[in-house]
Amino acid sequence: MTHKIAIIGTWEAVAGFALLGVDVVPVNDSNQAVEELFRLKKDTKPDENGVERNVYAIVFITEDLASGITPEDEKKLARGALPAIIPLPSHKGSTGYGLSRLKRIVERAVGSDILK
Repeated sequence: MTHKIAIIGTWEAVAGFALLGVDVVPVNDSNQAVEELFRLKKDTKPDENGVERNVYAIVFITEDLASGITPEDEKKLARGALPAIIPLPSHKGSTGYGLSRLKRIVERAVGSDILK
C-alpha cells in the first residue's frame, strides 16, 4: 500500500502543488482547515492483509491556517504515527508557527528548549 500526501491551504497557496501529485485541499479559514485535518486523519483503507491503514502519510498545512489549531485539537491530531502534519509558510511568508511548534515538540521530548 502506498500512502498519499495532501496540502491544506487557501487556493492561492496550494494550487501549484497539484502539479506535483499532491492532493490539494483548498479552504477559506482555520475552522475549515481543522475540519479537513480531522477528515484526512480518519481516511483509511485496508492494506493487502485487510488491516485498516491511514491513506495519508503526510499532510502539509499553511502556517497561517495552522496557527488556528487549538491546543486540544493539536493533541488529538498528534495521536498515532500517521499522518504527519507539517506546517509550511504560505505564499504570504512565514508566521513563525512552524518553528514554535517544533520547539514545543522538542521540549516535550528532551525536557528543555534546545532550539534557542
